[in-house]
Amino acid sequence: MQAHKIPVFKPWVSEWLARAVIFSILMTCLYSFALFTSPVTIMGFYGVESTDIQYAMVVIYGSTVAFLALDFRMVKYFAPRKYLLTALAINAGCSVLCFHTRNWTLFMMCQFVQGITCALMSGIVLNLIFPRLESTRARVIGYTILYGGIQTSVPLYSIYYSAVLYFFDFNWLFYGLNILLIALTCIVLMTMNGKARFYKKVPLYQVDWIGYLFYISFILILGYILVYGRQQGWFGSSKIVFLSIGNLLILFLFINRELRLKRPLINLHIFKTKNFVIGLLLLFTFYIFKGSTGLAYGYLEVILGNDPLSTIPIWIAVIAGTVLGMFIISRFVLMGYNLIRIIIAGFGIMGLYYAYMLMFVSVQGETIDFIAPLFIYGIATGVLFVPIVSFTTSAAPPQIAINASLVGILARFTGFTSSLALNNELQLYTKSAVREKMRETLNETNPQFSATLEDVYQTYMNAGSDLYTSKSASAGYINNLVKEQILARATRDYYDLMLVGVVCVIVILLLFPQIQKVVLRLRKGQIPY
Repeated sequence: MQAHKIPVFKPWVSEWLARAVIFSILMTCLYSFALFTSPVTIMGFYGVESTDIQYAMVVIYGSTVAFLALDFRMVKYFAPRKYLLTALAINAGCSVLCFHTRNWTLFMMCQFVQGITCALMSGIVLNLIFPRLESTRARVIGYTILYGGIQTSVPLYSIYYSAVLYFFDFNWLFYGLNILLIALTCIVLMTMNGKARFYKKVPLYQVDWIGYLFYISFILILGYILVYGRQQGWFGSSKIVFLSIGNLLILFLFINRELRLKRPLINLHIFKTKNFVIGLLLLFTFYIFKGSTGLAYGYLEVILGNDPLSTIPIWIAVIAGTVLGMFIISRFVLMGYNLIRIIIAGFGIMGLYYAYMLMFVSVQGETIDFIAPLFIYGIATGVLFVPIVSFTTSAAPPQIAINASLVGILARFTGFTSSLALNNELQLYTKSAVREKMRETLNETNPQFSATLEDVYQTYMNAGSDLYTSKSASAGYINNLVKEQILARATRDYYDLMLVGVVCVIVILLLFPQIQKVVLRLRKGQIPY
């Protein structure tokens, strides 16, 4: 029997057990993406700034995006079990290094390598899931389970991380990952055939390695510009100018190379497909809005003073909303409802989340007040993700459909990275505006300010503090109070802008009736990323 016709799983493995193994591989490969649940913890552990944490996220995400384009060829050469075990071993090696060291440069290098292993493992998952789904109904359900796992993995792991970080240092998360990797390795060895293949073995000739180097360089430089641009003054910095010009040159060389090659890393003719670019813009926009939730978690931590365990109900609400939204929307997709109308409804729910948040963001509040809006956010995520991806990929011809997936995940990465830049820029703008208003109101000649400061001073004096301590403590208390007011007001202003953005997207979609006639076509040959 030819190797590519041998079943991937051993004969005694039932279909349900095989599905459980596939889902376990998926969730394990996403473990590292949720490491950044508590940026403050990582900043304290490694002694870095918030922008460094953001760029670490960009590195692992960008590494995954770029290697997925290579993985399409690699998975046709290696046997799945050996390929998967290699990824698990490399991932475990990186985790051991990070567990025993406290070096930020090494951590970043490991994030890059773990991004590659994530792409490798997720590529195997996709090849295990979608070729075995025959009907359109099965493929819609497959999309829902796959993207449901991806969307819920971060809040699910965040619950685990919150519990670990409450009792242990950050590096113990790598210890937990190693336990997970060892368990998965044992499962893979027991259930999967060593000689089985997804395809007939295709030698690794004419692989576009140079194109991959251009691609990963462009992605990482773009991420650096977007993350550090604000901090370095954008084009007022010679470094940012140099990187921008260099990245445009890399992009030109990459496009020129891909258009000339017989077997390019990414077939750029996919951009000629009708409605494909619209789908990319929707993916990009969705991740812009999706990235704004980081501000909500920051608000809960800074203003409300939530410890990691107190945030667990919020994560549970997000998971419940996402699962419910995806379950309901899969029914509508299967019933043939118009995709664009579903997407409009999803953005409407996202707008409701922003409106709800505007009602409760203040310097006083309880965690329970934010369970409902984050549940609504989860529903919006569940409603939007599958229809937008389906809209984007279903428009592509079968012969180049894989390229729609590869460019689609690049659009998601670009949207995520742009949301980081937008958050940094808008928060600085809104905080500056609020700070200026506060400065005009709070000054030494304001009798109310003087009275408040005197009340706080007397409170410390009455508590038994000496004159010097009471004076410095009262000033510190007032400063913290002002900072909280600024952050709360800036958060509200930011969500105001996001709400306006959601309304604009909905209006634009309503003004283009031609895209509302798109018919869902999920072909068997399509393997989405």
